[in-house]
Amino acid sequence: MEPQLHVITRGSSSKLLLLNNCYILVVVLLCFVLSDSVPFPPKEEVDALREIADELHKRDWDFSLNPCDNNTNFVNPTGSKKFNNTVLCNCTAAECHVSHIILKGQDLSGVLPPSLAKLPHIAYFDVSQNYLNGSIPRQWASTKLQKLALAVNRLSGRIPDFLGNITTLTSLTLESNMFFGNVPASLGNLVNLETLFLSANNLSGEFPKELSGLTKLTVLRLTGNNFVGKLPNFSSWLNLQKV
Repeated sequence: MEPQLHVITRGSSSKLLLLNNCYILVVVLLCFVLSDSVPFPPKEEVDALREIADELHKRDWDFSLNPCDNNTNFVNPTGSKKFNNTVLCNCTAAECHVSHIILKGQDLSGVLPPSLAKLPHIAYFDVSQNYLNGSIPRQWASTKLQKLALAVNRLSGRIPDFLGNITTLTSLTLESNMFFGNVPASLGNLVNLETLFLSANNLSGEFPKELSGLTKLTVLRLTGNNFVGKLPNFSSWLNLQKV
């Protein structure tokens, strides 16, 4: 009986070894799949995207999908300079945060979204070439935006002083709207600004000398406004290439 018992034990060990190997393989494959997946952004950021969509009158985002995994619902640039529907995120293995929203040529007819300030990692916001109206929300003063592009809309009112608080800005594009009044001197606080587009509005008054602090400025567009007087001597604009 002992030889027979010995054979049965070896067979059981082989089966157990095979099962263990299969289990390890499944675990490895599962870990690979999970490590390759992209996390959803925090619920607060998804809720903020919902509010932004409502404020802009954007109706085609599907929030059952992950805004951060580059699916075609949230990433559809089409290669055109006049149309872009893109949400991008900064992601690590553990978390994702919305950092870019580009909605060019979407025929959006709402207002600029105050809820943008609820995205703590937003750096790039471009809603050019739409039909947005109203003014720039005060809530944006708390953001860390680097690029803000609002060109070719129906925005109006004065350019607000609080834009000077967003000192992370490297590009500010407000051209082809209906902004009026003076250019606020507070824009001189935007020490990282490289491009400033203000053309084709109803801006007036003298151009503020405080903007001499924009020492990194490379491109400036002012045409199509009602400025008076001469531009100050901005000798500090050593990097300026285009006016």
